[in-house]
Amino acid sequence: MNDEQRYKQGLEVRSEVLGEKHVNRSLENLNDFNSDFQNFISRYAWGEVWSRPGLPRHTRSLVTIGILLALGREAELRMHIRACFNNGVTKDELKELFLHSSLYAGLPAANAAMHMAEEVFVELGIGSDQDGQQ
Repeated sequence: MNDEQRYKQGLEVRSEVLGEKHVNRSLENLNDFNSDFQNFISRYAWGEVWSRPGLPRHTRSLVTIGILLALGREAELRMHIRACFNNGVTKDELKELFLHSSLYAGLPAANAAMHMAEEVFVELGIGSDQDGQQ
């Protein structure tokens, strides 16, 4: 696969995971400063790594959220919490991920992620039902 094919594949995967609205906003804001970086993200992160067959997207979402939680990358964490439902992640799985992450990344980081997730649920109109599903 050449770079242009990988870029197209990356845009497709990026749109499926993050949503077309997010990707279109990124593409509308291209300029001389950020265009190479956005191309790199689409081509490498989404066209190469997220497209690999070794892990399903569901697992990749959970791993990504856990890493971003541990690193304290709030903007990216919020984006991936919002996007994880596109990959079949449930509220119960997020809850378990946050509990588990609290052991290894610390309670303050997991607590912040829990509150962030609750804000995202409100934004997405996901209720606080008892079964933990969307």
